[in-house]
Amino acid sequence: MKVMNRTTINGLMMGLFLSIVLSTYLPPVMLAVVGILMVFVYRDRWTANEWPEKTFLGFIILSCISWVYNPSWFYWVPIGIIPIVMFGLYYSLSLWVRHVVKWSWPEVQRAYLFFWLAGLYVALIVIIQQIDWHVINNSLGPLMDFYREHRWESEHSVRSVGTSGNSNLAAALLICFALMSIYAMSVLKKPWQKVGAFAVFILYCAAIWCTGSRGAWVGLVIGMIVQLWMTGHRKRTVSITLAILLFVYLCPQFIPRKESLYATIEVRLKVWSTAFEIFKENWLFGVLPLHFGQLFAKMAGFYVWHAHNIFLGIASEYGIIGLGLFLILIFMTIRRARRWRKQANQKEEKRLAGMLLSLIIALLGHGMYDYPIIAPQVGLMFMLSVIMIHTQYERRCLCKPVWDEGSKAQVSEWAMLKKVITAAVVWLKSGPLRVLINLATGGYRKRA
Repeated sequence: MKVMNRTTINGLMMGLFLSIVLSTYLPPVMLAVVGILMVFVYRDRWTANEWPEKTFLGFIILSCISWVYNPSWFYWVPIGIIPIVMFGLYYSLSLWVRHVVKWSWPEVQRAYLFFWLAGLYVALIVIIQQIDWHVINNSLGPLMDFYREHRWESEHSVRSVGTSGNSNLAAALLICFALMSIYAMSVLKKPWQKVGAFAVFILYCAAIWCTGSRGAWVGLVIGMIVQLWMTGHRKRTVSITLAILLFVYLCPQFIPRKESLYATIEVRLKVWSTAFEIFKENWLFGVLPLHFGQLFAKMAGFYVWHAHNIFLGIASEYGIIGLGLFLILIFMTIRRARRWRKQANQKEEKRLAGMLLSLIIALLGHGMYDYPIIAPQVGLMFMLSVIMIHTQYERRCLCKPVWDEGSKAQVSEWAMLKKVITAAVVWLKSGPLRVLINLATGGYRKRA
């Protein structure tokens, strides 16, 4: 592998995180840059039997088979190329993080704290989109026009779309930033830093409210529960969970857009039932993204991009095989995150494992009512968390960590001393010590 400057590597990783914040168009570009660098820089063996690389390769093979079995086009582009390229880029990203970046957990912590602060840009854009003030409109006019012109909402809405072009996708990003705020409150040392982290958390919650997303609150609560559970405070987690459920029961008016809840559920049920019919007709290999929308329009009479449920979406797009691959990946990620947390020797590292896992579970919880990880921004955030968990698990649990070198040296010295003592005891037993015992007990007999 050609040697790259650490500053360049860290700069590229920061650019990858910033691409998630700035625009829905940038993450594929940054992923492509990483993929090209891997082709020209990385000269070692490209592994195919590690987690999560084997899952990405499995989806690549499955996408090829699915498209050959059921060919389809998006304009003039074969639809199968799109998931093949995306999972190929995720595969190269995983190798990049493991073999080139090689971050220790403190470096991962610094990167995510930087990412957490950069997320304020998303929150401010979301809140500004709800403010009709000529001073802001004049000063930020071109920027706000750009995000306004690139909306991906299926209908006209006053809900904020942030930098993602869609209110639910913006809410998914804000969920993750809010969970990072909780992590920041637990690891930052100074009181003013903890107060500032709490204030940022409130700001992210206000931005989520501006998106009008109901599923986002479900994802945020589930993510908070997971993060609290991973701290080891089980009783506190149960108490907070019950308190949240009681609050929702007693104050249902806090549910955003409550008046349209039943109408939305009716539409969702129609989408889910049609998606399930598509899955039943293509249960083995699925129909792939984009082609799902084409088939849905023929069956339902109106067009939707996806199944509005993460598990139903994967099942209909990649079949039962793809759903199995995804569930195995989630299971292995949860398992490794828990083992990483148990092996970590510092509170900050334990909390880091919990925070990364909470991002994944929160997006899955939000995905019960939507399919956010299909979008480049949210998908990259989801996959980065998965990759970070697996790479840090390998550093902590499969390799001898750096912090253990001192104890390793002490163990080596003790092992050497133990060998010396053992050899001395054996010599005494076989020589002088045995003679003295025989003389004392009268068991010594002089040779004839």
